[in-house]
Amino acid sequence: MKIPKIDTLLMGNQYISIEHYTCNNVNKIALVAVKKTKEGLLIEKKDKVHYKGEIAEKWDKSLPYFLVLNTNQVLQKEVLYTDPSDEKLINKAFPNTNWETFYYEIWRLKSKTIVAITRKNYLDELIQEYKNQQINITSISLGTCAIADLKKYSTYDELHTNHQIITINEHDTTINSSLEELPQVNYAINDLAIPNAQLLAFSGIIRLVSNFTSNSGSIITLSNLKKEEYLQQRFFSKGSKIILGALLIVLLINFLCFSHYYKASQEATEKIAMHKVDLQNLASIKERVKLKESIVQNVFLKKGSQSSFYCNAIAQIIPSSILLSEIELNPLEKKVKNEESIIYTDKTILINGITKDNTAFTNWIETIEKKYWTSKVVITHFGKNENNETEFGVKINLK
Repeated sequence: MKIPKIDTLLMGNQYISIEHYTCNNVNKIALVAVKKTKEGLLIEKKDKVHYKGEIAEKWDKSLPYFLVLNTNQVLQKEVLYTDPSDEKLINKAFPNTNWETFYYEIWRLKSKTIVAITRKNYLDELIQEYKNQQINITSISLGTCAIADLKKYSTYDELHTNHQIITINEHDTTINSSLEELPQVNYAINDLAIPNAQLLAFSGIIRLVSNFTSNSGSIITLSNLKKEEYLQQRFFSKGSKIILGALLIVLLINFLCFSHYYKASQEATEKIAMHKVDLQNLASIKERVKLKESIVQNVFLKKGSQSSFYCNAIAQIIPSSILLSEIELNPLEKKVKNEESIIYTDKTILINGITKDNTAFTNWIETIEKKYWTSKVVITHFGKNENNETEFGVKINLK
């Protein structure tokens, strides 16, 4: 049995995609909700309405949303050649453009290229508008570029959207736009009936499900960032529920174990009353146990007090780009065993974690080194792990 990746689990099996488009200078949206099943994709509901700044309550706002921006604020051009370089293609399509203020997406065909652009402030404001409605945009596409993800599943030579005709032929004009909405057409793709009104939105769902697109551009980079934000939010949301459930299970097990051993202790007490010799031996054993418990308790009480101080001190200066996985004060040099002394490294803190910003990590280390309670800071390890995350280990010697 193949175990799903954690990203797949967090994304779930239900998705919503929205196409924003303009007809007769009126902004409209086409929505589609899709569920992924063992048999394939299933369209659960769809709609097409005027956009008034809000999404109806019937659409589940907790699901991942794909946004297709195809309004009159999006410009797209055909370049009659292709090239691996994004920069060459966008400068060919839109020369003398300040790319600091635009997002772009590039769809490469065999002998031509579609380049779509929109202003950053326009798209950022729309994403914020959705965020204010508690809707998470996890991926974005511009113009008709999302058709690139649907094309390999389609056998049609011509596809209609709400107001565009896309010819799948390298020798004809690829995209023809209309001011009027096109009549309804249903397409049969992999035994799934898809209306042309939801065709672009459904193409976005395919990109979400496959987690792949051959398109490139700054809009793809933005999409990856938005998806990562959504996955982190879902991880902490689900993680807190799992931790709470696990805690309840542990408490239940602890209660059952306590009840069992309490009953056993009562039986043992009765036997001890009957056997004074055994009682004396047991008393001697208890004294030894108490002595060891006292030693261990003193160690951990001291360590706990110090831990609170240093954890608070470190937490106050840690940047948001660093995620700690472990902090250990006065770590044990070896495992605790019966009849052996507890040996630990005094005045030492070990920290392990992950950093997304090397500069922030360096500044953080320098800040720790300046603390009055710090004697020496050593980076024990620093490098990429199997998930391409930058892991680190830091050893702090205390004064």
